Amino acid sequence: MLRPSKFKHVTSSPTRATMPRPWMKLTSRRIGMLLVLLGFAWGCTLIHFTLTRTDGDDRSEGLRKKILSMSREYVKEMANRAESSPDGLQGNPEEPGYGYDMKKMLAVLLNDMGKRLDKLEERFNNLQAQDKNKEDQSTDEEVPLNRRSNLEGVPHPENCEIPNEPDFPHCGGKVEWMKGFWTTDPCYADYGVDGTTCSYLVYLSEVEKWCPPLPWRKNFTSTVSDDPAEMASLKEDPTALLEMLSSDKSLLWIKMRVERMWPQWVEAATSLSASLAKRKRKRILIHLGLLSKESEWHFGEKAFDGGPLGELVQWSDIISSVYVLGHDLELSFTKESLKSKLEFDSQKNKGGCPIKGRPPADIIYIDILGLAQIKKTLGMAGIQHYACYFRVVDSFGTEPEFNFQPYAKQRSRKSPWGGWNFNPRQFFTMFPHSPDNSFMGFVVEQHLNKSEIQNIQKIKKQNQALVYGKNDYMWANSGNLINALAQHFQVHSTVAKNNDDQKQLENVPSFVMNHGVLPSEQLYDILKRTKLFVGLGFPYEGPAPLEAIAMGGIFLNPKFSPPKSRKNTKFFEGKPTFRELTSQHPYVEVFVGKPHVYTVDIDDRDSLEAALTEIKDLKVDPYMPYEFTAEGMLQRVSTYIQKHDFCGNSNAWPPESALQVRLSDKGQSCKQACQDQGLICEPTYFPLLNNEKIMEKNGLKCSSMDDMMEVYAPSRNDGTGACSLQSERLLFSCVGLDPDYQRICPCRDFIHGQVALCHDCL
Repeated sequence: MLRPSKFKHVTSSPTRATMPRPWMKLTSRRIGMLLVLLGFAWGCTLIHFTLTRTDGDDRSEGLRKKILSMSREYVKEMANRAESSPDGLQGNPEEPGYGYDMKKMLAVLLNDMGKRLDKLEERFNNLQAQDKNKEDQSTDEEVPLNRRSNLEGVPHPENCEIPNEPDFPHCGGKVEWMKGFWTTDPCYADYGVDGTTCSYLVYLSEVEKWCPPLPWRKNFTSTVSDDPAEMASLKEDPTALLEMLSSDKSLLWIKMRVERMWPQWVEAATSLSASLAKRKRKRILIHLGLLSKESEWHFGEKAFDGGPLGELVQWSDIISSVYVLGHDLELSFTKESLKSKLEFDSQKNKGGCPIKGRPPADIIYIDILGLAQIKKTLGMAGIQHYACYFRVVDSFGTEPEFNFQPYAKQRSRKSPWGGWNFNPRQFFTMFPHSPDNSFMGFVVEQHLNKSEIQNIQKIKKQNQALVYGKNDYMWANSGNLINALAQHFQVHSTVAKNNDDQKQLENVPSFVMNHGVLPSEQLYDILKRTKLFVGLGFPYEGPAPLEAIAMGGIFLNPKFSPPKSRKNTKFFEGKPTFRELTSQHPYVEVFVGKPHVYTVDIDDRDSLEAALTEIKDLKVDPYMPYEFTAEGMLQRVSTYIQKHDFCGNSNAWPPESALQVRLSDKGQSCKQACQDQGLICEPTYFPLLNNEKIMEKNGLKCSSMDDMMEVYAPSRNDGTGACSLQSERLLFSCVGLDPDYQRICPCRDFIHGQVALCHDCL
């Protein structure tokens, strides 16, 4: 049985001719909405008219404010009426819920109109402030803002001349920039800039260091105290450091290495104690971005399961160096802790100027992941405020053309790791492969005591080869090499596996004796007995080959032909460098060599066989480059901490006495030109050579002179004779070259076994 419908049954419907047209039905609701739209259009028209008027009199200004106020009151009143009405604006909706929906829509519309009026008023206030600044700037020496000038209370010249000194080539350009743009950022006025040339020079000489110190300001510069309480003293007790490293499981591997190697650090510090006297104690913050949860790389957890160790080795040794040298150390490894340590007073530090007052640390050691976390948390303002305090631990390095963002963008130098606009010397590398960056390094762990080194021949080297490849995928396509090795040596490996099932290793031959991932002590015990340590071509530039050489082993170093770089190798695609690797480990190829290192094309069967035959009958002593000992690293890190100053524009270190000027061949980089003379290119000296007189004095005759923003300037076009000076100091580069240009190069000597330091550097 059908139930009657609760809706009325319509028995007839109007014809098309008699049906009313809904859009022609003028209800009170539609009339109200029309009035709202007309009122809004009227208000916007008047607002636009008043904002675009150029009259500056009081009546015009008052009228603008009155119109804004009336418009806002009108919108609020309409919104209140809409809220109080049962169905928005009264009418007869035909569909269920129609009135409620229209009420919501109208309320949202009116609310949006109110917000737009707020924005218009904000814009009006900003325009009014800018007009005031422009009016004030029309009088050359007046103070436009109600802030204290950096000239108040200080005797100063009526008119300041812009200095023209070779050490500060960009001073004039920066003054001109300040004239046009100092009002665009409130931080300049906070530092006392008042629109006068003298105030520009004070700021550019004392805050950003683009100009030389002003003679009439010498009594207002701060001096460094020699208070004994502020001097550093060596620390031999690691208790406090080990407690710091016990705060999280991700630090466990680092803690174990620090504890294991502590006797080496104490011995090294004792040996250097005389040269480490009278050092300023610094406040140093170390942030390990690679260990943070946000990185999702799990370096700390994977360290015991075959994960990459090179970065952890380097961070361990940086932490140990800073602590044993007696500096105040703080550790951070989460985004939250980093943010809390770098929080600054937003009222004192506005805009993009350097930080005012005492910074949270004198030096901040950080990695690229950590920088990305700062950028995400505090924005680019956070990066700018602390820029000169950063020391970026960057394994493969960052070349100037990737570092300077405007140039990188113009030249399509794409890299997720570049564009920070730091001094290139602020990037610290694992090996000394690029003189544009600084060499940080690490310490090769020694497991031979002095008596063992003296009686090395008593340590029985077995006829075994240990293959350098901790993961199965690294062994892919290595069959010919492994078979050739097996003809001369018993082959061992330390490849990670999920369980004891050897069959899971697809690329490791069954005749290879695989030990799995070993604790450090067991690994070094195998290295003591191993004659040959064999590279597979990957990983690139790790610490393990140096550890094997320090044990008296020989490293078989795969040669790359052609060299590998971002141009032909996926691993390097995103790296901010064009550096070409000629082998798996270029450092030991160039700085160590035979008999400790044999660099061989492992795909050339004859060359490989000849090398293996020669190595089989060879006996070598352990070898350790001084720069990779604990003593060498302490000497280097201590010098960096005391001498590096990236917050100024001074070329005081390395000392000018070490400078040796050389000319490159046409199309040659300064790195290569200096290296050919047994020297090192030193980019710090480039500003000293960046002027016409010096270029001509050293043999570059110039038919004309101009400025350019290129990584191979200063230089001379070999075809036209035209010389070019560098217009951007962040692009001074040792590795830059152009096939048509001859470069003038700043070279220096270096201490044997300590390439980062010159003889006059200590």
